[in-house]
Amino acid sequence: MTSSHTSTLRTLRTLPAEPALPSLQWDVFCRVIDNFGDIGVCWRLASQLAARGQLVRLWVDDASALAWMAPGGCPGVQVRDWHAGPPAATECAPDVMVEAFGCEIAPEFIAYSACSASGSGQKPVWINLEYLSAEGYVERNHRLPSLIMSGPAAGWTRWFFYPGFTPATGGLLREDDLMARRDAFDRTAWRAAHAAAPGLASADAV
Repeated sequence: MTSSHTSTLRTLRTLPAEPALPSLQWDVFCRVIDNFGDIGVCWRLASQLAARGQLVRLWVDDASALAWMAPGGCPGVQVRDWHAGPPAATECAPDVMVEAFGCEIAPEFIAYSACSASGSGQKPVWINLEYLSAEGYVERNHRLPSLIMSGPAAGWTRWFFYPGFTPATGGLLREDDLMARRDAFDRTAWRAAHAAAPGLASADAV
C-alpha cells in the first residue's frame, strides 16, 4: 500500500475536524437496495467529506429518499443520476472512487477513469466500502487489497474498507455535532409532529 493510499484510507476512517489532505475529487457510488440504509450511510459519508473540504459526487440509482432525508442538500456534494454517464471532459476525474456495499461501479465509469488515469499518470484510489459489523473477520479483512484482473482497470487495486468498533477497523461515522443534536432531541415533540406519518400510529400501539 502506497503512502497516498494509506493517507486516503486514514482520512476516510477518522474524518478529522480539519482537512488532512488537499481537496480531492471523491466519487461515491450507491445503489438503493431496500429501506434507506445504503443511501443514508452514503449521504452521511459524502456530507462529512464535503464538510472537511473534499469535493464529492454521489452517484445513486434512486435519490428520492434525499428529498426528506436531506432536503437542504449539502455544499460540496453533487448528487448524480447513476444512469447519466461519466462526468464531462471539462470536469475533474476522480481521485478516489468509493464503491459502497458491493454496488459495482458502472463499466462506462471505470473505462472513463482508466482513460483519465492513462492521460494523467495517476490512478484513483478505489475503495470497496463494506457493511458495519462487530464480527471478528472485520479486523482481518479491513484494508486488504483486491487486484482487478480484467477490463480497462486491469492491474489496479481495490481496497476493502470495513467500518467497525475497534482501532483495527475503519471506525464509525460521527458528525461533529451529533452528540449535541442527540442531547437536544425532543422525542415527544417529534412524535407529535409526525403522528400522522404512515405506520407510526400502528407502531406506537405495539
